[in-house]
Amino acid sequence: MFTQEEENFREILFGSSTRLADENKITDSDSTSLSKSTVYSAFHPSYFPDAMELIGEYDQRNATFEDSGNYEDSLYAKMNEEDVIVRVYTPSSRLLFESKLGDFPFEVSSEPVIKMINVNGEEGYYGVTPVISDETKQIIGYVQVIDGMADYHNMIEVTIISLVAMGFAALIFSGILGYLLALNFLKPIKNITNTMNDLRQDTSSTSRIEVDEGNDELDHLSIVFNDMLDKMQKYIEQQKQFVEDVSHELRTPVAVMEGHLKLLDRWGKDDPEILDESLSASLQEITRMKSLVQEMLDLSRAEQVEIHYKNEKTAIKPIIQQTYNNFKMIHPDFVFNLDDDIFEELYVSIYRNHLEQILVILLDNAVKYSTDRKEVHISVATDDREVQIAIQDFGEGMTPEDAEKIFNRFYRIDKARSRHKGGNGLGLAIAKELLNGYNGSITVESVLDYGTIFRITLPIYKDEV
Repeated sequence: MFTQEEENFREILFGSSTRLADENKITDSDSTSLSKSTVYSAFHPSYFPDAMELIGEYDQRNATFEDSGNYEDSLYAKMNEEDVIVRVYTPSSRLLFESKLGDFPFEVSSEPVIKMINVNGEEGYYGVTPVISDETKQIIGYVQVIDGMADYHNMIEVTIISLVAMGFAALIFSGILGYLLALNFLKPIKNITNTMNDLRQDTSSTSRIEVDEGNDELDHLSIVFNDMLDKMQKYIEQQKQFVEDVSHELRTPVAVMEGHLKLLDRWGKDDPEILDESLSASLQEITRMKSLVQEMLDLSRAEQVEIHYKNEKTAIKPIIQQTYNNFKMIHPDFVFNLDDDIFEELYVSIYRNHLEQILVILLDNAVKYSTDRKEVHISVATDDREVQIAIQDFGEGMTPEDAEKIFNRFYRIDKARSRHKGGNGLGLAIAKELLNGYNGSITVESVLDYGTIFRITLPIYKDEV
């Protein structure tokens, strides 16, 4: 824009000088100096010489562009811009023409002069050039042009205002957008804080973080945090259940022992028969309590296998064969049949002792509840993902109602008979917890008086790539 203003200024300055020289040659006026008629003929397209007689002598400071003119003349149009002043002087510095009124000094110069001056408080162009006759090559006048560059300054002002407005609008927009983004970014953190406050006020609270459908780090953190809270809640409930179960189961043997001790304290010390009976019963209850505590500890550990026994593996074939041989040895009156379809070394995802404990629990139950037909079948099969083990007996069996509850803690089908056979009703609960910890499963199929089949599945161990 600045370059364009300079080009326009030069075109007005040198174009006016050229046009005056040409007009002076055409009118054949006095070659030593420009005249008013020559100037007005050059600059005013509607001028004709005879008009001099009608309008009289031109005033020295007359501005011609107030009259109608030819705006198709580009020089005339540029000279008529509001911030442009064109003056024409004689060689003696007498003003012949002034397009607009203005208080600017005139300096005679035999060479073109272009410089920057202050025009109404703004930067503008000032220029003076001599008008040289084509015939005599003498200076016949001077052209002075002052350009306030209003368009340039207006454009700068508009640009500054626009930039300020755009900057202000961008500031407001970025502030609103930043506020919204901050709210969205801090929302998961606020949810985490609220959840932690809920848990601080109530440790048994089920409050969890609301997770949006996103895939950023905070969403992942919220998911992990919720998973951690679920596990903590699970362990708290397990601990509470453990205490309740132990308290409930220990109440009976403690009460029995307390009764016998009170009996001895009153009058049984002097009766050898009562003394012997009370001591025998107390020792039996102590044995039951030791067994119960051990089984409860086993159950508690079974609930935490995913923490303590992660990534364990066991060769399935040797452990099944060893357990099968052990039961054949300790129960010679039973027939044990093993149907093994595994012909290669295969590993399952479980700790060796835990797998042996599960097999012992199931085979021990099969032996306990096989009264008439003393026969137990063990079968092992596999596919691409898991190993299936089935243990079948032909004993007492159970009803469908009992089959649904058989894995509950301390559940016994016939409590009197089960207590006589031994056990506290925790074996199957331990087996189920162990299998769940290793992502396995256990199911039961049973028909009353015809026997029971327990089926367990375990994932095949695969090395992580």
